[in-house]
Amino acid sequence: MRAQRHAARSPASAILSAVIFNALIIIALIPLALRGVQYQPASAASLLRRNLLVYGLGGLVVPFIGIKIIDIAVNALAIV
Repeated sequence: MRAQRHAARSPASAILSAVIFNALIIIALIPLALRGVQYQPASAASLLRRNLLVYGLGGLVVPFIGIKIIDIAVNALAIV
C-alpha cells in the first residue's frame, strides 16, 4: 500500500491563519488611514456600486481566499 500524506487541518491552524491574515491587513491599511482619501463628488448610484464592489468583495471574498492560502502555508511548513 502506498502511504498517503495528509495535511493536518486543525482548528488551531485555522485560527493562526486568521490571526496572521488580520495582522497583515492591519499593516497594509495603516498607510491608507494615515494618508486619508480625497473627497470626490459622485451620484448615490455610483457610490453604492463602488462601495458594494470594494467592501462586498474585499470584505467577504478576499479574507476567505487569503486565510485559506495562509492556512495551506502554515500546514505545509508544519507550524501547527
